[in-house]
Amino acid sequence: MTSLSAGHRKPCPTEYVLPALVLSLAVFLGGCQEDDRAARTTASQASELAENRIDLATNSLLDTFGQTGPETLQRAVSSEPKTLSWNPPLTREDGSALSPGQIAGFRIYYRLRHQDSYSIIPINDPSVTSFTLGDFSAGAYEFAITTVDVNGLESQRSDPVTADLI
Repeated sequence: MTSLSAGHRKPCPTEYVLPALVLSLAVFLGGCQEDDRAARTTASQASELAENRIDLATNSLLDTFGQTGPETLQRAVSSEPKTLSWNPPLTREDGSALSPGQIAGFRIYYRLRHQDSYSIIPINDPSVTSFTLGDFSAGAYEFAITTVDVNGLESQRSDPVTADLI
Protein backbone atom coordinates (compact mmCIF):
# COMPACT_ATOMS: atom_id res chain seq x y z
CA MET A 1 0.00 0.00 0.00
CA THR A 2 1.36 3.42 -0.96
CA SER A 3 1.23 6.10 1.66
CA LEU A 4 0.77 9.78 0.85
CA SER A 5 2.44 12.53 2.83
CA ALA A 6 0.35 15.05 4.71
CA GLY A 7 -1.25 17.73 2.57
CA HIS A 8 -1.29 15.61 -0.61
CA ARG A 9 -4.27 13.80 -1.98
CA LYS A 10 -4.70 11.49 -4.90
CA PRO A 11 -6.31 13.41 -7.82
CA CYS A 12 -9.68 12.30 -9.06
CA PRO A 13 -9.76 11.35 -12.78
CA THR A 14 -12.61 13.82 -13.42
CA GLU A 15 -10.29 16.69 -12.48
CA TYR A 16 -8.41 16.01 -15.73
CA VAL A 17 -11.40 15.24 -17.91
CA LEU A 18 -13.22 18.57 -17.54
CA PRO A 19 -10.22 20.85 -18.40
CA ALA A 20 -9.30 18.58 -21.32
CA LEU A 21 -12.90 18.72 -22.58
CA VAL A 22 -12.97 22.54 -22.32
CA LEU A 23 -9.61 22.80 -24.12
CA SER A 24 -10.77 20.45 -26.89
CA LEU A 25 -13.97 22.43 -27.35
CA ALA A 26 -12.01 25.71 -27.58
CA VAL A 27 -9.67 24.23 -30.18
CA PHE A 28 -12.63 22.84 -32.15
CA LEU A 29 -14.49 26.16 -32.13
CA GLY A 30 -11.33 28.06 -33.04
CA GLY A 31 -10.88 25.74 -36.00
CA CYS A 32 -14.47 26.35 -37.08
CA GLN A 33 -13.92 30.10 -37.05
CA GLU A 34 -10.81 29.71 -39.18
CA ASP A 35 -12.69 27.53 -41.65
CA ASP A 36 -15.56 30.06 -41.79
CA ARG A 37 -13.11 32.88 -42.46
CA ALA A 38 -11.34 30.88 -45.15
CA ALA A 39 -14.65 30.22 -46.90
CA ARG A 40 -15.25 33.98 -47.17
CA THR A 41 -11.76 34.77 -48.53
CA THR A 42 -11.52 35.28 -52.27
CA ALA A 43 -8.59 33.97 -54.28
CA SER A 44 -7.17 37.48 -54.70
CA GLN A 45 -7.45 38.16 -50.95
CA ALA A 46 -5.72 34.89 -50.19
CA SER A 47 -2.98 35.75 -52.66
CA GLU A 48 -2.53 39.18 -51.09
CA LEU A 49 -2.37 37.65 -47.60
CA ALA A 50 0.26 35.18 -48.79
CA GLU A 51 2.32 37.95 -50.40
CA ASN A 52 2.13 40.00 -47.20
CA ARG A 53 3.35 37.02 -45.17
CA ILE A 54 6.23 36.49 -47.60
CA ASP A 55 7.14 40.19 -47.41
CA LEU A 56 7.11 40.04 -43.60
CA ALA A 57 9.32 36.95 -43.58
CA THR A 58 11.71 38.49 -46.14
CA ASN A 59 11.96 41.74 -44.18
CA SER A 60 12.59 39.80 -40.98
CA LEU A 61 15.39 37.86 -42.66
CA LEU A 62 16.91 41.03 -44.10
CA ASP A 63 16.76 42.70 -40.69
CA THR A 64 18.65 39.73 -39.28
CA PHE A 65 21.43 40.36 -41.83
CA GLY A 66 21.38 44.14 -41.27
CA GLN A 67 19.77 45.00 -44.59
CA THR A 68 16.69 47.13 -45.05
CA GLY A 69 14.23 45.92 -47.66
CA PRO A 70 13.50 43.92 -50.80
CA GLU A 71 15.36 46.48 -52.93
CA THR A 72 18.51 45.74 -50.89
CA LEU A 73 18.13 42.05 -51.58
CA GLN A 74 17.73 42.74 -55.29
CA ARG A 75 20.88 44.89 -55.27
CA ALA A 76 22.80 42.15 -53.48
CA VAL A 77 21.74 39.55 -56.02
CA SER A 78 22.43 41.69 -59.08
CA SER A 79 25.48 43.59 -57.84
CA GLU A 80 29.04 43.03 -59.02
CA PRO A 81 31.23 40.49 -57.18
CA LYS A 82 32.35 41.45 -53.69
CA THR A 83 35.90 42.63 -53.17
CA LEU A 84 38.18 42.04 -50.23
CA SER A 85 40.48 45.00 -49.63
CA TRP A 86 43.08 45.95 -47.03
CA ASN A 87 45.66 48.55 -46.06
CA PRO A 88 49.31 47.50 -45.85
CA PRO A 89 50.70 47.80 -42.33
CA LEU A 90 53.11 50.62 -41.44
CA THR A 91 54.63 48.80 -38.47
CA ARG A 92 55.71 45.32 -37.57
CA GLU A 93 54.12 43.40 -34.71
CA ASP A 94 56.95 44.52 -32.39
CA GLY A 95 56.12 48.17 -33.17
CA SER A 96 59.15 48.86 -35.39
CA ALA A 97 58.63 50.63 -38.72
CA LEU A 98 57.77 48.63 -41.83
CA SER A 99 58.40 50.52 -45.04
CA PRO A 100 56.55 49.61 -48.24
CA GLY A 101 59.83 48.37 -49.76
CA GLN A 102 60.05 45.71 -47.02
CA ILE A 103 56.71 44.11 -47.94
CA ALA A 104 56.97 41.22 -50.41
CA GLY A 105 53.25 40.45 -50.54
CA PHE A 106 50.25 39.14 -48.67
CA ARG A 107 48.47 35.86 -48.01
CA ILE A 108 44.71 35.61 -47.95
CA TYR A 109 43.43 32.83 -45.70
CA TYR A 110 39.88 31.73 -46.40
CA ARG A 111 37.43 28.99 -45.49
CA LEU A 112 33.77 28.24 -45.47
CA ARG A 113 32.61 29.08 -41.95
CA HIS A 114 31.67 25.49 -41.15
CA GLN A 115 35.17 24.22 -42.03
CA ASP A 116 38.13 23.98 -39.67
CA SER A 117 41.05 24.48 -42.05
CA TYR A 118 41.95 27.46 -44.21
CA SER A 119 43.06 27.62 -47.81
CA ILE A 120 45.63 30.23 -48.86
CA ILE A 121 45.81 32.61 -51.80
CA PRO A 122 49.30 34.12 -52.13
CA ILE A 123 49.53 37.72 -53.35
CA ASN A 124 53.13 38.19 -54.48
CA ASP A 125 52.79 41.83 -55.47
CA PRO A 126 53.00 44.30 -52.54
CA SER A 127 51.11 46.97 -54.52
CA VAL A 128 47.98 44.78 -54.70
CA THR A 129 45.61 45.66 -51.86
CA SER A 130 42.34 44.12 -53.03
CA PHE A 131 41.04 40.80 -54.27
CA THR A 132 37.77 40.16 -56.12
CA LEU A 133 35.75 37.24 -54.81
CA GLY A 134 33.93 36.62 -58.11
CA ASP A 135 35.39 33.13 -58.68
CA PHE A 136 34.24 31.80 -55.30
CA SER A 137 31.25 29.49 -55.23
CA ALA A 138 28.23 30.49 -53.17
CA GLY A 139 28.64 30.13 -49.43
CA ALA A 140 29.34 31.75 -46.09
CA TYR A 141 33.07 32.52 -45.96
CA GLU A 142 35.60 33.81 -43.46
CA PHE A 143 38.71 35.70 -44.60
CA ALA A 144 41.91 36.81 -42.87
CA ILE A 145 45.10 38.28 -44.32
CA THR A 146 48.76 38.28 -43.40
CA THR A 147 51.68 40.39 -44.58
CA VAL A 148 54.88 38.74 -45.79
CA ASP A 149 58.13 40.73 -45.70
CA VAL A 150 61.11 40.45 -48.07
CA ASN A 151 62.80 38.02 -45.64
CA GLY A 152 59.82 35.64 -45.79
CA LEU A 153 58.57 36.53 -42.30
CA GLU A 154 54.79 36.35 -42.07
CA SER A 155 52.67 38.43 -39.69
CA GLN A 156 49.88 37.08 -37.56
CA ARG A 157 46.51 36.82 -39.29
CA SER A 158 44.26 39.83 -39.23
CA ASP A 159 40.94 39.68 -37.47
CA PRO A 160 38.64 37.60 -39.67
CA VAL A 161 35.94 39.18 -41.81
CA THR A 162 32.92 37.32 -43.12
CA ALA A 163 31.22 37.42 -46.49
CA ASP A 164 28.07 35.68 -47.64
CA LEU A 165 28.46 35.08 -51.35
CA ILE A 166 25.33 34.43 -53.36
